Amino acid sequence: MKTAGELVRIARESDLAALDALYRELHLDSYARFAVPRARMRAAFRRLARDRNHRILVAERARRIIGTAHVIVVPHLGHGLKPLAIVENVVVAADSRSSGVGQALMAAATALARRRGCYKLALTSNLRRMRAHKFYERLGWRRTHYGYSLGIE
Repeated sequence: MKTAGELVRIARESDLAALDALYRELHLDSYARFAVPRARMRAAFRRLARDRNHRILVAERARRIIGTAHVIVVPHLGHGLKPLAIVENVVVAADSRSSGVGQALMAAATALARRRGCYKLALTSNLRRMRAHKFYERLGWRRTHYGYSLGIE
């Protein structure tokens, strides 16, 4: 999907270093807790790449990965057996924010969810990320539920 000088596509194994760098930006305060050796990340990526319910999208500009979003399709028994989709790990490189990259990623995530017949696309955003909340609201997302997390690590 081409938009505004970017290409949004499915991630490839060769994108792993760039994805790791973006995930570091997402978790600036605590990435050391989440970092894994490259071999483990590669193995996990290969498993996800084979699973049709997982799609890791990347936004690329001038051959540089500048954003990512992970779309997870969840089959279940409710809503007339229609799946739902969840967007996780949405991050745009700091020097590329406010330039349409996030919008292109979310449009691609929405299109993917529609193609898969999902009845909704959902995401969570940390309470502290006020700028991200405004971004989602500008795109038409609405706060419709309370979200809760239970740390189990």
